Formats: sequence, C-alpha cells, structure tokens
Amino acid sequence: MLVEKITSRQNPLVKRFRRVRAGGEYHLVLVEGVRLLEEALNAGRHFESVAFTSELESTDRGLILKDALRTVACRGAHVSPYVMEVITDTENPQGIVALISRPYFELADLFTPNPQLLVVADELNDPGNLGAIVRTAEAAGANGLITTRGTVDPFNNKALRASMGSALRLPIAADARRSEVWAMCREHGLKIVVAHPPSRRIDKKTVESRPYSSVDLTVPIAIVVGSEAHGIGGETIAEADLLVNIPMSDAVQSLNVAAAASILLYEAARQRNFQWNGPA
Repeated sequence: MLVEKITSRQNPLVKRFRRVRAGGEYHLVLVEGVRLLEEALNAGRHFESVAFTSELESTDRGLILKDALRTVACRGAHVSPYVMEVITDTENPQGIVALISRPYFELADLFTPNPQLLVVADELNDPGNLGAIVRTAEAAGANGLITTRGTVDPFNNKALRASMGSALRLPIAADARRSEVWAMCREHGLKIVVAHPPSRRIDKKTVESRPYSSVDLTVPIAIVVGSEAHGIGGETIAEADLLVNIPMSDAVQSLNVAAAASILLYEAARQRNFQWNGPA
C-alpha cells in the first residue's frame, strides 16, 4: 500500500470516497471501521483505496490492521480528522475507511449447484433490518440471500454495518425480478415459504397460514419476508407453496421483519439438526 498525505477536502480521492458512499459507483463499496476492514481482508475482497487517520494507531488492533494493509496492493491516504469527517457516514469510524470491490452474484449463481435454504427479501426499505437478516442468514446456514426490485441495497453503508461483515461472505443476488426468482425456485425444486399473518383478506379472499413450527422446513426452501410497512403483496402470496405465521399474544400486531426472519431461519436450522449447508 503506497501512502500519501491528504489535508484538503477537495482532493480527488476524497471526492471519490464521497461519491462511492452516495452510491455513485456501483462496483465499489465503502467500508468503515476496524472490524469491517478485517472482515473484508479475511473475505479476500479487492481493496482499491484506504484512508486512515492517526487514530488508527491508538489501539493494538488498529496497528495490526495497518500492518496487514501494508502488503495490500492499493492506494493509501493518511488524512486529517477534518478530511475524515466528510468521507465517513458515522460519528466514530475508528480512524479508517476503504473502498473495496462489491461482491457480485447473478441470480443463477445462487441456484448453483442446488441450494437447500435461501432467503428472499421482498421490498424491504430499512437497511438496518436487511443487514440484520443477512447476518442471521449466514449464521443459520443459508446458502444465500436474494433481494427483489424495490429493496434497499444490501451494500448500503448502514446495511453493511448491520450485517457485521456477513454481506462480504454470504452470496447475495440483488435487485432481482420476482418472476425470475419464483421461476428459479420452481426449476430447482425449492418450496416458496412466505411469512404471513394467520388469517387476512387478500383480493376479497381469506388467506390462511400455518404456525411456522408445524410445517416441514427440512426440504429445500426459499423463505420470503416482506416490506416493513405493507408486508407481502398478493402476487407473491399467490406464488407461495407454504404460508407460515409466528404466533403472538393478542396485544402485538406484528414483529420486526428481521426478528421474524430470524425465527424462521432458526426453526429451519433446528429441524435440520443444525447441520450447516451454507457457506463456510
């Protein structure tokens, strides 16, 4: 890593960091903090640029990371705290940020060879929820995660932080067409499992679902969770092989979508005797 010193907020590299943070260069992702950079290194991600302040050298862990980055072929910049303020999206970036290559998977990649457990995030809007789901999906042994069109970017800075590095390891296919997702599930023998309240009127019909613990989740499945505000749409419900619900007390109308996804994923893992089939 070749290091230069930057003190101006108008420096082209500083502007590039800000452009990537705003989503201006899709092939790159901005990562902040010691933990996420460690995860990116361990995941073998390509580093394009690194910016750090003297704060990085204030901890042993920061010094170890800086030493590890010396062998990485990328551009490095020692910046002032004044410059770091406009680069980062957090109040405490721990003195280091980087631009890395965005992990990229086509939809078909997630069905090769034959997945046993996938998660489909359908029109989720909150990056914190999506990041938490990515993290739980990896922990529960999912083979990958798919986001449909209208879902927040899983490599949005907040989503990436919430995933605690899981988004750098778990295969994720983003911005997929629903029709293509359902078609791929059918082609590869995955049952589409949709989280849905016990009984609700949809398109003038009463749609019933079963308690999640009463259905067989050991078969190849794709667990679908929907929008925080609107839940799963009627068109998606029509594609479901199984509608499942999570029993709740009468005083509670709904669960946070990340909490609901966690319950379903770990029920699937429990039924499979916690035999992890996902990425190592």
